[in-house]
Amino acid sequence: MPSKLSFYEGINETTVFDDDFHKKVYGYSICDELFLPAVAAKLTGIGRKDVIQAYNEWFARWKAEDDKAMKSVAKWYIKECDKKFEKLQKEQQGEAVKEWKTAKRWETIAELLNYQLE
Repeated sequence: MPSKLSFYEGINETTVFDDDFHKKVYGYSICDELFLPAVAAKLTGIGRKDVIQAYNEWFARWKAEDDKAMKSVAKWYIKECDKKFEKLQKEQQGEAVKEWKTAKRWETIAELLNYQLE
C-alpha cells in the first residue's frame, strides 16, 4: 500500500491528475493539515498550477454531493429518532395508564371494604 510520502514524492510532470489523484490529496490532507499546501507548492514548482484549480473544482463538487447525501441521511435519522420517541412515549403512557388503573382498583377495593388508603 503506497504511503503518503511515496505519493507526494511521486508527483511530477507525468503524474495523472484525475479524480483518484484528487481523492488521495484530500484523504491525506484530512489527517495532515500541511499536506495540501505542500502539494500545492510542489504543483506550482513543476508548473502545474492548473491542477490546483482542478482540485479546488473537484473538491467543491465533492463537497456539494457529500452535503446533499448528509442532508438526506440526517432527514432519515430524524424520522427514525421521531419514531423511537413516539414509541417510547406510547409505552410510557401505557405504563402510566396501567399504574393509574391499578391505583383506581385499589381505591375501589378500599372503598368497598371501608378502608382508608394513606
